[in-house]
Amino acid sequence: MSLTSKKGDAMLAEALGGRGFGPGGSGGKPLPAPPPPKTLREGDIELGRASNGDPVGLHLGKLIEGRLLIQGNSGAGKSMLLRRIFEQAFGKVQLLLIDPEGEFSTLAEEFDVAVFSAFDVERIGGRKFTLHMREHRYSAVLDLSDAATEDRLQLVADITEGLIDAPERFWFPMLVLIDEAQTLAPHYDTGDVTADIRKRAISALANMMVRGRKRGVAGVIASARIAETSKAVVSKATNVIVGRTIFDRDLERAGAALGLTAGSSKPLRTLSDGEFMCLGPALGGPKRIRFKAGPVLSRHKGDAPEIIAPPTISAAESAALLREIPTIERDTERAASSVRAKKGPAPRQWQKEEDEIIRDGYEAKLPVLRICQQLVDAGYRSVSVSGLSTRAHALGLVSARAAVAYCDEEDEIIRDAYAREIKLIDIVGLLAEKGYTRGRVAIQMRAIQLGITRDRVNYWTEPEKKIAIEGLEDGTPYREIIQNLKAAGYERGITAIMKFAQRNGYSRKVEGWTAEDIEQLRQLYEKKTPVKEIAEALGKPISGVRAKASNLGLKQRTAWTEKEYKILQGAHERGETLAHAAQLIGRPYPNVARVAKDIGLSFSKRGASK
Repeated sequence: MSLTSKKGDAMLAEALGGRGFGPGGSGGKPLPAPPPPKTLREGDIELGRASNGDPVGLHLGKLIEGRLLIQGNSGAGKSMLLRRIFEQAFGKVQLLLIDPEGEFSTLAEEFDVAVFSAFDVERIGGRKFTLHMREHRYSAVLDLSDAATEDRLQLVADITEGLIDAPERFWFPMLVLIDEAQTLAPHYDTGDVTADIRKRAISALANMMVRGRKRGVAGVIASARIAETSKAVVSKATNVIVGRTIFDRDLERAGAALGLTAGSSKPLRTLSDGEFMCLGPALGGPKRIRFKAGPVLSRHKGDAPEIIAPPTISAAESAALLREIPTIERDTERAASSVRAKKGPAPRQWQKEEDEIIRDGYEAKLPVLRICQQLVDAGYRSVSVSGLSTRAHALGLVSARAAVAYCDEEDEIIRDAYAREIKLIDIVGLLAEKGYTRGRVAIQMRAIQLGITRDRVNYWTEPEKKIAIEGLEDGTPYREIIQNLKAAGYERGITAIMKFAQRNGYSRKVEGWTAEDIEQLRQLYEKKTPVKEIAEALGKPISGVRAKASNLGLKQRTAWTEKEYKILQGAHERGETLAHAAQLIGRPYPNVARVAKDIGLSFSKRGASK
């Protein structure tokens, strides 16, 4: 081997930050024993495996604090990695995946995730959609393939602005995954959108990347061309993953993000499909890691078509076929071209036969995905779930799921539960006991239809106000005000007192934690006292109690009861979703998912009982 070759191998190994890429050893001396295999940290999801077999994790908590940039030229596997992150994080944190090319709707085939089209969201507005998501904390895929370029940027700007402007009570952890970011935040004027719209979209995305941490929002930006993506957006990420990168400008910026010099970043060109280098606090620390992304469960739609030989047709036959097309007016053709140039690709022209397949499928109450496949099997162009749903709506069709009417027994259960002021989550359980599967939102909507909805706001009475104001004016601690209200027959928590004080101009700085407070906190946690009761006892906000307990390493773990195991088993046997099982049990989704895995119950769509 030449000296130049050896030097090049050494530079490559150093640039990739790996170890053990060659046989190693010198002078015949045996290599030292390899270190023990690494394990994932608590809070990690697994992205793939390093060259030595160690798992490479992405820490969700640190990701919220630092955001993530994924760079990879076309075919490098960045969209597959984005899909892997969604699948691994699903159920552990709320997710919104913004999909400009309509590739990710297939996630719904394996996961209980909502897929919305741009039409669905534009109907109510991006800000209202965002507020609804943050309030109800469901995960979703937003398919923008049915929208023109300008409409996409406007909608993304509305959504990201809504994420930042959401009320503080909705600031829960949430990942916002964005594919093909170069099309939504272009660095240059692409000519297909106005300057004002482009600037607004860039400003909104950059603002989300900067201010999202405090609000629990973490942007995960995937770009095929980092050099063509706005610096204001990508420069805010402190975690970076880079796949194969060919073009010089992309190579320079991607290498700089990984801390590589111009010369040592060239090996990024030789990374194989699905192979990446990463760096960042959420990715293991300050050392660069090279890894191969793990597999995905859902079907990927972004692969290039297979090479298939075209049918045999002579030049004369092709010319004859072209002459059979009727002549059109040139002015009309130019006008149509002008419209397409301004508003993007022409909308799909549905055939009568396609509409018949859709009508038959809806009449037979087939799943929408099944109808999509029937269109493909019949030789028609593939369509996304959201696109087919939009067409069905235009034909006046209602999905089988929405068409399931409430029976008299369900209505009676709901009426009785509302009369007894039973919580919604418990009403879900009452219906499930009788074999009915309804979510909380569906029950609320049915209650409105039945005319039995109730005002859930617990308004302050005049006697309560008087007691609270007297205590606030005297500087009485919140916990004593709560006791004074309780002695008078009123039930209020610490959060209610603090909000009342703020509304009436009596806001006070929350007192710091004393040694006595901390000791009492430890004792109450050992007794497994509910956090709400701990907050009231200490006169602290619930969020403050949880944060302090987390800093002190305090956790509350209650053993599962036989009844809870039976509920989980019953939900599995009935083919219900894991999210619904978690609602019935009343425990956090990740906890229920872990127990289900431990006892061998699979709630994935391919493994659930039917």
